[in-house]
Amino acid sequence: MKIIQQLLLAAAFVVPNLALAGNHELAREPHGIDTPAPQPATAAAQPAEDKITIYTAKTIVTLDPGTPTAEAVAVMDGKILGAGTLDEVKGWVTTQEVEIDRQFEDAVIIPGLIEAHMHPQITGVLWLGAYVGRFDRVAPDGTLVKGLETKQAVLDRLKEAAAKLPNDGSWLVGWGYQPEFYADSPLTRADLDPISNGHPIFVENLSMHIYYANSKAFEIAGIGDDTDIVGIIKKDGKPTGEIEEIKAALAFASKLPPLDAKTLLKATWGAAQLAHRVGVTTFADLSFGSLPGGYQAYQTVAADPNFPVRIVLNPIIQVFQSPEVAAKGGLDALSEWHKADNDRLSFGGVKFVVDGSIQGYTGLFQWPGYYKTFANGVANISQDDLTEWVSEVHKRGFQAVIHTNADEATEMALNALTEAQRKYPQPPTRDRLEHNQYVTQSQLVRMKELGVGTNLFTNHIYYWGDLHYSTFVGPDRAEDMNPAGSAQRLGIPFSMHSDASVTPVNPIFSMWTATARETMSGRVLGEAERITIPQALHAVTLGAAYLLGQDDKKGSIKAGKLADFTIVDRNPLDVTSPDELKDIKVLGTVMGGKAFPAGELTETAPADKTP
Repeated sequence: MKIIQQLLLAAAFVVPNLALAGNHELAREPHGIDTPAPQPATAAAQPAEDKITIYTAKTIVTLDPGTPTAEAVAVMDGKILGAGTLDEVKGWVTTQEVEIDRQFEDAVIIPGLIEAHMHPQITGVLWLGAYVGRFDRVAPDGTLVKGLETKQAVLDRLKEAAAKLPNDGSWLVGWGYQPEFYADSPLTRADLDPISNGHPIFVENLSMHIYYANSKAFEIAGIGDDTDIVGIIKKDGKPTGEIEEIKAALAFASKLPPLDAKTLLKATWGAAQLAHRVGVTTFADLSFGSLPGGYQAYQTVAADPNFPVRIVLNPIIQVFQSPEVAAKGGLDALSEWHKADNDRLSFGGVKFVVDGSIQGYTGLFQWPGYYKTFANGVANISQDDLTEWVSEVHKRGFQAVIHTNADEATEMALNALTEAQRKYPQPPTRDRLEHNQYVTQSQLVRMKELGVGTNLFTNHIYYWGDLHYSTFVGPDRAEDMNPAGSAQRLGIPFSMHSDASVTPVNPIFSMWTATARETMSGRVLGEAERITIPQALHAVTLGAAYLLGQDDKKGSIKAGKLADFTIVDRNPLDVTSPDELKDIKVLGTVMGGKAFPAGELTETAPADKTP
């Protein structure tokens, strides 16, 4: 498989060995992404000018206080003319051609759902490998892939995949491994070597912060017993096969084969299939710059009127720190890249990664650290470097988007933002903290004072909440994780996200996790941090749009905004309990006034979209 290098770079959120950018059709820059060239909005993605389409529905939930519900919405040139009764919106029609589209008349239209933190291309690439996670997942083509209940089942699946590979030394890629569900047993060289069939093996932990490799992979990477790199886990002086965080991951990067353009384009379409199936009309890439050729693939799909999702790119700070981009102005280059923005594809804030993952034991806590062990995680950047670079981002008026999982990482981020605001006051930047799972109440107050928003990883409550309670942080701290209720009470702008591929992209499921706060065992974890269903719907529409700096054109159904809708079988505001949210079915989407019924992208295989 020609995907290993990009998997590793993407999972580590870094762009090392920038000379491996590949053959790009745009600027052919060597820094890991294609330098965008200014271009007009993508006309091919918009309906014919001067034609009005009126969509009718059983109910339209607008999230516009002036007209909270409607029965029809009029659309022209990809934007909303107005919403109201059918007679009211017909008032827009004068000499224009008009179509009354009744395909959703028995359904409910809500504002298009927004996934403000996932890794679309990484997710699509990972699905080209072997899934070895604990829980069932649905692949881009709609196939159900069963989760694996034991570590032995994981090894059996990897062995079967290795046996199917040609005898050419190609790499075997696995992803989604979750040792926390197998008695905290990592994959080791002793596990992987006997099943490799002569192939180098690389497996990603579902956290995207930890990896596992066999002896052949270590040999190719040039890592031996004497290699001294932080994150290469050793026992009795020998590497075990486990690799933690960025510095260790870099040791593998330059030795791994590149990803070709056709495969990356297929992966981008795969991400769109996953997002469309659950009603997403905009997603944000929170590790943009990790995949050489990524911008070209995004630009290609954004120009295709059949691509159903708008894209917001958040470049990682390492892109601007590279010598090649630094020579072209570093962060100032982002101003030029913004000239290429259009409604289908645009740039957002600059991404920083402070710590690792809670379940990977690399989250960075304040005292007393992890429950019972008093151990702590990993800082991927120093306080001084974080403060310096966040200040440089603020100096230019850009948004800082900062990954923090545990409270010490959050403290570092707030210290950096405080200094940046002192030196270069920029209130409109809408800085935000991503995941932010163990933010304390005092830190929330600081966030409010600084005008900082947050994008909470509430899906953790369901998937790992029981382990937070019993293993990671202990019962009392676990009650406080992902405090959406506190953010709501304090008036802190917030949304919820999937971090896909870490959990499946699904904003309605994220609404459930924030309103029910139930773990897999059924424990209610932090009842005081529950939010209401209307608040949850706001969070994954207007809330997410606000965090992306796009609430002026997305997030509600109101005249002048983009005509992006999600079609569901029942009104989420009418359900009587959070559990009913999980029963809501997505019937399709409308993006830019173009309807994408459910199942349409499954029938159009992404392979058909590749050159």
